[in-house]
Amino acid sequence: MTDLYHYITSYVVHGQIIYGPAYSGRETVYSNASLLIQNVTQEDAGSYTLHIIKRGDGTGGVTGYFTVTLYCE
Repeated sequence: MTDLYHYITSYVVHGQIIYGPAYSGRETVYSNASLLIQNVTQEDAGSYTLHIIKRGDGTGGVTGYFTVTLYCE
């Protein structure tokens, strides 16, 4: 992890959840590697990186990117 200041949360295999300094209480990470962000605001808009690491069997990780965009009508 290169930017710990913006780190939100992690899910560890045995159900342990680790929260980072960017955690606001609106984010939920699940054991199936999905992430739910509730009550998204304009301040949440931007690019995010999701990094999944499977440990214990020699498998590497995968990195995904997503963008939050809000449209106001």
